Amino acid sequence: MVLAEKEFSVVGTRPIRHDGADKVTGRARYSADSFPAGYLHGKILRSPHAHARIKSIDTSKALAHPGVKSVMTGADLPEVSAEVADLEEGAAVNYGFYSRNVMAREKALYVGHAIAAVAAIDPHIAEEALALIEIDYEVLTPVLTAEDAL
Repeated sequence: MVLAEKEFSVVGTRPIRHDGADKVTGRARYSADSFPAGYLHGKILRSPHAHARIKSIDTSKALAHPGVKSVMTGADLPEVSAEVADLEEGAAVNYGFYSRNVMAREKALYVGHAIAAVAAIDPHIAEEALALIEIDYEVLTPVLTAEDAL
């Protein structure tokens, strides 16, 4: 049989979508619409500086805020060795480098580097708690070009 002679049941037609009416009316349910009991919302406080030493972080006001369940900083993460690990021939990894980029410890290395995280009972409370975290930065000169890095 030649392909052009075959009749198709969907191609060239306008099939009815079984979920179309629910989607266009807003009745459709998505996984993001359901929150199980005890569900917490997380927010991340990020560095506004391209390069800065973190002199101190005070999370006490955020922790005392009603509805906040937890606040963490880089100091709460385990220290990972900077030793380079051989994975296989021709492949090595420095897990310490990766762990420093999860959340800043002593230094913020780029704009947007995670400094602290908050878990709260709703996203608005988490956002309010971020505003209560006090960070003392010593802003350092960032390296912006390859020439400056040499």
